[in-house]
Amino acid sequence: MSIVVDSNLLIRAATDRATAVAVRERFFRWRTEGETLHAPWLFRYEVANALARYVSVGEQNASEAASAWADIERSSKSITFHDISDGARVIAIAQTLRRQNAYDAAYIALAEELETDVWTLDGPLARNAAQTGLPVKLIEIQ
Repeated sequence: MSIVVDSNLLIRAATDRATAVAVRERFFRWRTEGETLHAPWLFRYEVANALARYVSVGEQNASEAASAWADIERSSKSITFHDISDGARVIAIAQTLRRQNAYDAAYIALAEELETDVWTLDGPLARNAAQTGLPVKLIEIQ
């Protein structure tokens, strides 16, 4: 079985202690259940963008962001990365989600190709996708 993982899972796990425990538990469960993890290649760019934003707004300093990057790189070694194979489908999903960008849509298109779900911490994405029948699951953090 396969799972598509949103970049926010590892970003938040590397930058938020409360979230880290829940995400690590979920990754451990997936590994023990024999799940394979997947993401589009843009995953790493989204990670770099998020960490740059954290530094820019003062939520992290450059050293903390570099440490988070290293943690995410180690954690993402078990993820298989994919090119976008159907750009037209990505655009259609972005339109369905009423988004002006295709980032989330790329994850969903990959999940459709692999006949699985995207797992995310993004509540609005999960709710919006659920309303439109797209395969997105939310990991809820207590």
